[in-house]
Amino acid sequence: EIGVRLVGSEMCIRDRVRAWVEQGEILSLESILQLTPLGGELLDAEVEWEKGMLTYELKWLDAQGQRHEAYVDARTGKVIKVESEND
Repeated sequence: EIGVRLVGSEMCIRDRVRAWVEQGEILSLESILQLTPLGGELLDAEVEWEKGMLTYELKWLDAQGQRHEAYVDARTGKVIKVESEND
């Protein structure tokens, strides 16, 4: 099972993210994955600040073995950017 890894994973940051999810400030990883079908196997998930907003960075492999990354707004679940190996 893939868990959320935090960039600069200090315990206080982990606790803060957990509190934000519990308070409804941001979506949980499970909710993000329901809103953002990856079409492959999730390899890694990180929570990080990207351009002034809290995002989930999702990394996965598709059925052809190609690696992809998506940046998803942690508050709304909106996909901000998707990158593929060949981009």
